Amino acid sequence: MISRRTFIHGACGYVLGVLSVGSYSRFLEPRWVEIKNVVIGINNLPKRFEGMSIVQLSDIHHCEYVPREFIKKCIRKVNALSPDIIVLTGDFVYGSNAFIPSVAEELSELKSKEGVYAVLGNHDNKELTFDILSKKGIHVLINEHIPLYRKKDYLFIAGVDDLWAGKLNLETTLKGTDDKPKFLLCHNPDAIEMIKHTGIDFVMAGHTHGGQVSLPLYGPPIVYSKFGARYASGLFHEGKTIMYVNNGIGVSIFPVRFFARPEITLFTLQNSLQSV
Repeated sequence: MISRRTFIHGACGYVLGVLSVGSYSRFLEPRWVEIKNVVIGINNLPKRFEGMSIVQLSDIHHCEYVPREFIKKCIRKVNALSPDIIVLTGDFVYGSNAFIPSVAEELSELKSKEGVYAVLGNHDNKELTFDILSKKGIHVLINEHIPLYRKKDYLFIAGVDDLWAGKLNLETTLKGTDDKPKFLLCHNPDAIEMIKHTGIDFVMAGHTHGGQVSLPLYGPPIVYSKFGARYASGLFHEGKTIMYVNNGIGVSIFPVRFFARPEITLFTLQNSLQSV
């Protein structure tokens, strides 16, 4: 039988542990942004695109728990990387459309050499978000593509509507493309099951938040995906298609993160198979 003192010490330790984890997951990790550097090998990448840098920012979820000042700091981090292009993979707000103008105002401060491109997520009001972001000079792609040129060399930047809230149409998106590399912005990684058969080289996705809570030695117990934790976070290869799933920088439902740090991703392109 344990003594009263031992019981009290144990109980106090437990309470302090819970409070420490709670404080960390609520106040520290959601603001502890990680910059991940990822090299992407693309077959037959045109020579002028060798070394091209792409920064991905996803799932901002501007709301009372993801304040404007935090977004401003993230944008400063993105700009400090001096990317060639910037891609935004959806879910700009959470809970209210009233946050759309302020997040758009902050995103207008993004600086890149060859443009800022975006798709919408399941939390975004399509018409309102498209209109406001477009007015800020951001190219919002909804089932469409654009060629990106460097002199005579080019590749395609494409974007699809959201899998859950929109009408994703890959045939329309890719109509008119050729055998040059194709990069796709797609909010929800569950769409990879359709995408992997279309000849797309590289997909940049978000949506999952890395589970937002990930348990040591177990992983995220909840991921809003029909595949569970299969595409929760990181780099995946499906056939000839590469997909990267970004943790995002915001939160939703619960304002916590645990072992799923907010993320800004810096991709560097290299040619993995040179044409002869």
